[in-house]
Amino acid sequence: MKVNLKIKEENKVETIQHEVEELNLFQITRAIKVVKDVMKLAQNDPHLKLLFEEIFAEQGAEINADDLDQGFVQKLLGAMDVLLAEIPEKAFELLSVLSDVEYDVFMQQKPEDVFDIYDAVIQVNDIDKLINRAKKSLALTKSQVKVMNLFPKKTQPEQKQA
Repeated sequence: MKVNLKIKEENKVETIQHEVEELNLFQITRAIKVVKDVMKLAQNDPHLKLLFEEIFAEQGAEINADDLDQGFVQKLLGAMDVLLAEIPEKAFELLSVLSDVEYDVFMQQKPEDVFDIYDAVIQVNDIDKLINRAKKSLALTKSQVKVMNLFPKKTQPEQKQA
């Protein structure tokens, strides 16, 4: 799927078309690293950690503005500096990786163009299908390892020195 990118160089703006393609292994690897960085941020900031724990605890239930208690709001306010300073940057970095648009070029885009890039990434890549496929392969690997562990490992007889 093609998206338009505006690239600013000196005093001129050039519009180019960029093809958002299915993810490759390099992009997936880089995306995992960005997600891992976000998780580290959550682990290192006590307010953010508590906020994520509360959000994920409520994941099954629908979150309603009336249900937000004072503690949740305090956690949100306490984590605001990290949420505003770090998380958006990581989200943009992740979208840059997934779309294969250079980060500096990505950050020059207008918000509406960023949503076009996001839509293209979602439409081109069936993320649920990728995740389910990875889970299937992982389960297959685990079962294979279990079977292999049932058999005793062969040990090489030690050779005697002459």
